[in-house]
Amino acid sequence: MLSITMSGLRAAQKELNVTSNNLANAATTGFKRSDANFVDMFPNDPTANPKTSVGSGTAVDLVSRDTSQGAMKSTGRVTDLAIAGRGYFVIQSPPSETGDGTEAPATFFTRAGNFNLDSEGRMIDSNGSRLQGYAIEDGARASTLSSLVIPPYNSTYNDDGSLKNTAMLQTISIDGKGLIQATYSDNVQLAVGNIAVANFRNDSALRPVGNTDFVVTGESGEPAYSIAGAPQAGDVMSGTLEQANVDITNELMTMLRAQQVYNGNARMLQTEVEIASRIIDKL
Repeated sequence: MLSITMSGLRAAQKELNVTSNNLANAATTGFKRSDANFVDMFPNDPTANPKTSVGSGTAVDLVSRDTSQGAMKSTGRVTDLAIAGRGYFVIQSPPSETGDGTEAPATFFTRAGNFNLDSEGRMIDSNGSRLQGYAIEDGARASTLSSLVIPPYNSTYNDDGSLKNTAMLQTISIDGKGLIQATYSDNVQLAVGNIAVANFRNDSALRPVGNTDFVVTGESGEPAYSIAGAPQAGDVMSGTLEQANVDITNELMTMLRAQQVYNGNARMLQTEVEIASRIIDKL
């Protein structure tokens, strides 16, 4: 009986931890809530003799992620992005110098699109990770991913190679297919590239690594890259952020239920201890 009670306490505590994490991130851009899934435990195979099978408690089988889309919030900032539909933004950590040389950047996937421009025109998130896409050079779109860079200046040259004019960046526009276009002070418009979108066979199996970033696992499958708006890929919404898909009312109800389960098991444990104490006193 003691083991059954303890299993109930552990399961309720795990559900409280998951629900508390959901509530704590209710205002986090691109956050995806999780659920604790429970299973019954048996000392032997319950299908062998169902009439005599006695349960031995419960346990959390897994914590599943709800990948449904959150509400969209308009911000008016061009570099605030959201994906309407399936897919994840692809970001790479900035290369860091190590004792052995340059460490290869890590690739992450996220639904949080609150990006900014750094001093060199790269689109980066709050951790400095760089947004990936397909750059456009000489009117052709590249076939491999790279960090998207919006040049702060656009220089033009004479036939002899001498500098003709240098124009400053004025405005940026991003359409539904993730095409970034930059307009400069000389009214020249430059197509920078298309934002990449990654899709997965089982995106709920991506492993969270913090800051609403995810990495690939064996169960998620390898990413399938495309531009936004392609088949099976969502559209990019500029000036918009995706909010967390957390319903605070539902999470509070789940927390109250888990607390009641925890308190009930705690009272059962206290009763077992008191009964054992009385028996020992009478021996």
